Amino acid sequence: MNNLILNRDFRLPDDGFYQIAPLGDFAHEGAGIVQVIDREACDVMAARFTADSVVPNFAGLLVDFDHFSLDGEKRSEAAGWVLGLQSRDSGLYANIRWSDVGEESVKGGRYRFLSPVWARSDCVDLGNGRYRPVRLINAAVTNDPNLKGMVPLSNRSQESENRIQKGKVMKNVIERLVNHLGLAPDANEAAILEKMAGLPALTAVVDVQNSLRDLQVKHDAVVANLKKVEGDLVNRHLSDFEGVISDGSKGFWSEQLLQNRESALVALGDLVKLRDAGGTSTGLGAGKADTGVGETGTTRKPLHNRATARPVIPGQTDRSGESDSKAVKIRNRAHEIAKAEGVPFSVAFRRAEKEVIGV
Repeated sequence: MNNLILNRDFRLPDDGFYQIAPLGDFAHEGAGIVQVIDREACDVMAARFTADSVVPNFAGLLVDFDHFSLDGEKRSEAAGWVLGLQSRDSGLYANIRWSDVGEESVKGGRYRFLSPVWARSDCVDLGNGRYRPVRLINAAVTNDPNLKGMVPLSNRSQESENRIQKGKVMKNVIERLVNHLGLAPDANEAAILEKMAGLPALTAVVDVQNSLRDLQVKHDAVVANLKKVEGDLVNRHLSDFEGVISDGSKGFWSEQLLQNRESALVALGDLVKLRDAGGTSTGLGAGKADTGVGETGTTRKPLHNRATARPVIPGQTDRSGESDSKAVKIRNRAHEIAKAEGVPFSVAFRRAEKEVIGV
């Protein structure tokens, strides 16, 4: 059996075309389903109506009173005939040619709403009890609509309806304006105008925006110049301590000089003192360590920048590990402490210095 789905809850604006179905999901308790009326449903129903209307002698779709045509025991006279359907952003609209009694009923306010009818077999099953109608069978005028959100059929001219719609828009605008101005929701017109009088003119706002844009450009230029100056300063320091900074550690020292220049300079100065106090190169720089010959003319082993490397100081044997350069030990130990405990290198260096030489 082809069960029909009747709708008696639909408000329609009177603009020549009558809204016959709004967009939304609408529960139908009698059928136990949810009717999904979206733009796709309206597009398909309008297209199906256009295709059906090309049949010769097409009279249109019946608009009756309270769906009485579906009940054999009640009158089935026509209130009007649907001669066209349109799919719009707000729903499905019908062009209706009213009968004499239908026009009298609508204009007199005896019936104020429309109600569409479609068959379940003409609906797409979307699952979970949701159905999308794709073909309109007929409609009815009623005072007991089922699709919520409709505008009454009659007793409002299009001009009046337009004024109402504009009034709703202005109400929303005023509510947002009042909230934006920080006023109470019930603020009167005088309070709103007074608050607005203190707002800057549009030209002033534009001037401020232009000024901010110019300041941003200048700020970006200063930041770029500052980065260049910092880079030049770091390069100068790297050059000043070339004797104790190896090529492999330049990246590390560059980062330390950028993050904490003062502490990094203190640590580098301490490395210079250790190197000078020992009378020999620490192997941290590229200098004479690269020649393989020390100041005394003795051949030295190359120094590798690896934690496992154990450089040997000239003239000493390798027993008990005492052949390691103190400076290298301090440096390597400082790296270990800094990495393990997350402390600045200068702090780690002083702790390593105490561990190695006990000062």
